[in-house]
Amino acid sequence: PGRQIRSSTAATHSSNSRPTQQRQRRSLSLRSLLIYINVFLAGIFITTLFSGIRLANNNNNYHDGSSIENGFRNILDKSISTGGSTKNNGNEKIITALENDLQTEKEKTKNLEDTIATLMRQQQQGIAATANSVKQTESSSSSSSINSFQLQLLQSYNKQYNQNHNSNTQTQDLCSIILPKPTPTTLSLWSHHIPNILNATKHWSDREKFQYHDFTALLLHFLTPDRLQRSVKTLPLDWTPVERNLNVIQRRLQFLQTKMDQYRQSNNLQPHEEIPMDAIKEMNEDPKAPRKLNLLIMGGSVTMGVVGHINPVTDKGPNRRDGAWPARIDHFLRNLFHGMELINLQSMTLGGTNTESAITMWDYSLLAGDIPYPDILINAYATNDMHWNSMQDAIARNQTLEQSLYKLSQEFIRQVMTPKKSCRHSPPLLLYFDDYLGNEQNEVLTTLASSQTINLMSSYYGIGSISYADAVRDIVYGDTKEWWLSSQWYQGNEYIRGVHPHMGTHIAMTWVVAFNLFNLVTTYCSLPEIEAESATDTIRRLHAGYERNSNGEWDYGYQPINGLPHLDATKKLVGGPRQKPRGIPPPLTRDLSLEHISDNWRKDSAENAPLWKTIQECIAEGHFDDAIDHDSLPKPCLFSWVVNMERFLDTPKGLNNKLKPYLTSNDGWSAAKDNNKLGWVPTSGLGSKFTLEFKKVAQPVHMMTWMIMRSYGEKWEGSRLKVEAWSGEKLLASDEIVGFHNKKTSETYNIKMKVIDPESASPGIPPGSDLKVTFELVGGTTFKISGMAICDH
Repeated sequence: PGRQIRSSTAATHSSNSRPTQQRQRRSLSLRSLLIYINVFLAGIFITTLFSGIRLANNNNNYHDGSSIENGFRNILDKSISTGGSTKNNGNEKIITALENDLQTEKEKTKNLEDTIATLMRQQQQGIAATANSVKQTESSSSSSSINSFQLQLLQSYNKQYNQNHNSNTQTQDLCSIILPKPTPTTLSLWSHHIPNILNATKHWSDREKFQYHDFTALLLHFLTPDRLQRSVKTLPLDWTPVERNLNVIQRRLQFLQTKMDQYRQSNNLQPHEEIPMDAIKEMNEDPKAPRKLNLLIMGGSVTMGVVGHINPVTDKGPNRRDGAWPARIDHFLRNLFHGMELINLQSMTLGGTNTESAITMWDYSLLAGDIPYPDILINAYATNDMHWNSMQDAIARNQTLEQSLYKLSQEFIRQVMTPKKSCRHSPPLLLYFDDYLGNEQNEVLTTLASSQTINLMSSYYGIGSISYADAVRDIVYGDTKEWWLSSQWYQGNEYIRGVHPHMGTHIAMTWVVAFNLFNLVTTYCSLPEIEAESATDTIRRLHAGYERNSNGEWDYGYQPINGLPHLDATKKLVGGPRQKPRGIPPPLTRDLSLEHISDNWRKDSAENAPLWKTIQECIAEGHFDDAIDHDSLPKPCLFSWVVNMERFLDTPKGLNNKLKPYLTSNDGWSAAKDNNKLGWVPTSGLGSKFTLEFKKVAQPVHMMTWMIMRSYGEKWEGSRLKVEAWSGEKLLASDEIVGFHNKKTSETYNIKMKVIDPESASPGIPPGSDLKVTFELVGGTTFKISGMAICDH
């Protein structure tokens, strides 16, 4: 008992600093101790009882010969000294010995009871202290920041930074600086920092009081770490983009760390003292700071945040874009890293657009002027790709919805994964985000078409994919009347069409995307290191995208590193795989065969060899590392715009200003915003005209694309727009575009017109030519243009 007391006491003192979840374990230990004491006292009582029986029998010279009594008599006889000459003397000695033992045990029992009472008081005090600590953490961000995840990261980085700085080495990569070895999993990190996740999720409009505290905590209760792990569907095959992205973050982090060190020295701040946020903001805005990591999210109305303000707490919430998950994750990451801006997050979101729209926008570089070429690109069109409008488009092309999804997804992936410019525009890290649960289709199997397509294409092309739907699918299917984690499908007891999810889903999707981004980091950092060729080289990691060329030797580029032994090389081993071709595999079609896929891939790789250069090859040719500099997207279009995509192109005034420099005549057209949809529309009815002119074009023009809206009803009946393109007296293209359809919805369509010289039959016009485009409403009373692209292809 004494040893148990000491170990339990030590455990209690150490447990005062342990997490709350160990309280039950401590309670069970105390209960076990009480059980041991009760059993011990019961043993004393039974021994004393039978001792009394034995003494009584000896005094009366009585026994009945029972085996049980004889058994206990024999035990007592063997354990007690029989040195006395008479029975009475022996009995007196036995009684005296038993009384002394009993008194000793009583004293031990009292000591045990006193110790247990002390332990119970300490336990209650520990629980109360922990409860107060948790309450203070939730109510005061300043008091929690001392032990916050942000400061833990900063302190870990600071420690490693000082070690590296003192050793004058630059070989450490970001993994070696901020993470211990072996690298913990994202699942482990997330599970151990739930309070920090909760605090970082607080919306910036909710700073004064965390009014969504309980709602957010309940969502975090549902979105358990194992559910977030389920959202990780596929990982990239080539980890080079992740390596490049971490290098970008590392350079900026080192710069900010140096600035923080200088600030602490000049202001006599200790390492545990926080730097004011105003000072950190000034460091973030330093023009000498290395660039941020560029993250671009493309999506439709769900990603834009339509009805994302609806919640069970208040009648109002953040506006659609501020409350949408892209804006939330931007704020979430800043909170976690204590205000340091490491990521430049941009979103291109427009209602009614889908992957087909994204293909046009990426192909023609229809990005806003302040959106740089992305390091990470997230396709978040899953819901709009399953939209009723997309289904009707597929039917119009004589395709099933599955065939349409397959075709568009593959075209988008191949377009993004093919470099636009050698060495200056390496393919971004492409991630697909599946947010679709329903209910554009009512059949459950049909709703899975997008998920199946994303999984197939991600696996074939080796890109990353994320599924919010899979993380919560069973919860939603278990109660389709809930509206925290999905769209609202019931109004009372009536089943209704519901596409746009509410605030709860946007908060949950924030965690899903953040978890997957962190998982990419921890997975890459868990890969084995490759020994640097020189002392100044940054550590690299061995992965499937790392080339190990054998130069024709039979060893297949084998290297005895990371625990692999040296080859005995006693026999040439034939039949192994050659170095994989660079670039992306051939298009996945019904005609692609196992017999020819290798030859097709190697042929494509050889024809486009200049596009597929490694980082080392580009640096050797004199190109800057992408972490230092990054070109903007090449602009293949002479003139282009899409409403709501640019910062000032979301109002009629902004659209008027966009067209004004090229508008040489205008009879009845202007920018207007009706039903919250901006566009260039006729205001004088039938016969309204306008002309755009471009003098001495600086690049060839081969194609013109008009993004137009088609709608229904009496107002749109018979709507037709005549478009003609001229160069001098030559008519290069002519078409009449229909603006009316019979669908009970409004949709955006891309209408393409090829530019052809009628005299030479050659495509397009060369640089230095003049181009004039005329527009006239020749049918109906209205029309709407929501975008233009006059381009070189």
